[in-house]
Amino acid sequence: MPVNKRIAALTAAAALVLAGCSDEAASEDPTGNSASTAPAADLTGNAVTLESGAVRAKAAKDAADGSDMTSIFGTLHNNTDKDITVVGFTTSLGEADYQIHEVVDGMMRQKDGGFDIPAGGTHELAPGGDHFMVMGYAPAIEAGDTIDVTLLLEGGATATVSDVAVRTMLSGDESYGDLGEHADHAEHADHAEHKH
Repeated sequence: MPVNKRIAALTAAAALVLAGCSDEAASEDPTGNSASTAPAADLTGNAVTLESGAVRAKAAKDAADGSDMTSIFGTLHNNTDKDITVVGFTTSLGEADYQIHEVVDGMMRQKDGGFDIPAGGTHELAPGGDHFMVMGYAPAIEAGDTIDVTLLLEGGATATVSDVAVRTMLSGDESYGDLGEHADHAEHADHAEHKH
């Protein structure tokens, strides 16, 4: 093989090797660990639990007292040694609009950025404070049933809390100050009172 062709072949081979190295280097952080290109690992077991968890039972939207929304309350426990940031959630109910809400100055609104549960600590989901809302869900959710709640965590991981009880909550159980009972919240299907 002529010298020029040999040099060209060696140059091409070296370029391929360097390209491979640069791809490898891009996938490593300065500590030498592989960068997180894969989804974050989901938390398993009892990493997060929900004490006194309850989903508010509701009639189907087409019933006289029906609604297309409900709420989820309880105290979330972070049983890990790392802080957790909850940025959203879904449930085993299926397709719906899932939102984290808060109450600020007597006004309910969607909570931007979610909330933190400190390592070994708790975060309360309660009437008048942070809580989960399931909206745009027409079927009935019957008292006595259970649902699974999957927390969406910052970084892409999830943590599932299984078998959260569906309970009937009487009028007055969900006071929102100037907003009245959370049951009244269902009468405003367009959520005009929410500032998003």
